[in-house]
Amino acid sequence: MVRKFRQITVLAGTILMTSQVFAADELSYGEMVRTKLASGLTNMTFGIAEMPKNIINTSNEVNALFGVTGGVLKGTLHTMGRLLAGGLDFITFPVPSQPITHPTFVWQQFNVDTTYGPYFDMSRRPPPPEEKAASSHYTPVRPLTTGVMAP
Repeated sequence: MVRKFRQITVLAGTILMTSQVFAADELSYGEMVRTKLASGLTNMTFGIAEMPKNIINTSNEVNALFGVTGGVLKGTLHTMGRLLAGGLDFITFPVPSQPITHPTFVWQQFNVDTTYGPYFDMSRRPPPPEEKAASSHYTPVRPLTTGVMAP
């Protein structure tokens, strides 16, 4: 079992290293298939990384207590979503469509929530680069001042 896991991980790493980044105006069939296969394998392998991602993001958005409880629940749902979407991408990789999950890999844009779909987008144009969040959901706390409060 461990041997198969290692083989799949090595295969996924090799595919990732050989696949090209979305830089061209139009993607070839081979590039789309490689990207979809790499997406499927890595999402099935590293989908569990949604747990810490959602704990951190929820803690930053709300508070640490809700981040641990709600982030675990949200992370579990997104982990299952990545595993299932990765399986579907892996099974249908010969069909030249865009990967289901956005961002494609769990480590891309770590502070952005995962979304799914469109499921079989057959366009050969690379997806537009997703904008980074203008603010990272962090608002600095103003220091407490001593003295007289203003009315």
